[in-house]
Amino acid sequence: MTRTRLARTTRAGERLRMLRALALAALALAPALPAQAAEPVLASYTVYFSGFRVVELDASLDLAPERYRAVARLRTAGLLATFVRGEQVSEVEGRVAPATALGLAPDRYAMEGRWRDRVRRIALRWDGATPEVLALLPANDEEREPVPPELQRGTVDTMSALVALIARVSASGRCDGAAAVFDGRRRSDFTAVTEGEETLAPHRWGLYAGPALKCRFEGRQVAGFWREADPAQAREPRTGAAWLARPGPDLPVIPVRIDAETNWGTIHIHLTKVGRGEVPLPLRESRN
Repeated sequence: MTRTRLARTTRAGERLRMLRALALAALALAPALPAQAAEPVLASYTVYFSGFRVVELDASLDLAPERYRAVARLRTAGLLATFVRGEQVSEVEGRVAPATALGLAPDRYAMEGRWRDRVRRIALRWDGATPEVLALLPANDEEREPVPPELQRGTVDTMSALVALIARVSASGRCDGAAAVFDGRRRSDFTAVTEGEETLAPHRWGLYAGPALKCRFEGRQVAGFWREADPAQAREPRTGAAWLARPGPDLPVIPVRIDAETNWGTIHIHLTKVGRGEVPLPLRESRN
């Protein structure tokens, strides 16, 4: 592969990774379930960019008094799928840990997918405050600068961080919080603040209209930069807003809409279906 072609592929891959990260934010923003719930909440979302459907998402969360498990599945759709074929499944399992800052402590996280006909895999395990990288495909030396060990300590995966923040909304009606996140390749800081109640008007892309809590969030990468990226630009924060509401009388509070900035424009994520059930988990090789 020529250097020019590699650079184009690299930039396209980086945009897809950013989109996957924002999409996973929507997927991971599942609510804290009451202890008596027999089944996890299962929610579906569609991501739009410039008016076009580009990604479809499904997520489920089972939060018991002592344990939690979240599964997220996404795939390119619509016009984007014509040019870029991609899909992935992510899973996290962990413990409810009230003594920790987030109230949750992951035990293991796994992601496996295929983007542009290339397999991508990450597996992390926590035994204490520092995650252990069990699998990383492709290797980091192909793409990114390594994250220093001192910046990995005290981190959680993206899904656990966002589940914890939304669990706080369920408990307090506010989303203020912060988390240090490590996904096996990148180290980022996330913060969320409460903006207040709003009424969402009906929208042709989503199923929910009505009162919702608006939360403003920001993500800032601090390490694990793409080797060919401009570090100053890569450190710029990415901001957005999430609206959370109870979409049905027997359902908990979940995200019903998310708007998020990217370096090429704003994406809009809308809830399209919600109920009870689980996302099928095809992961086998990454499970440790």
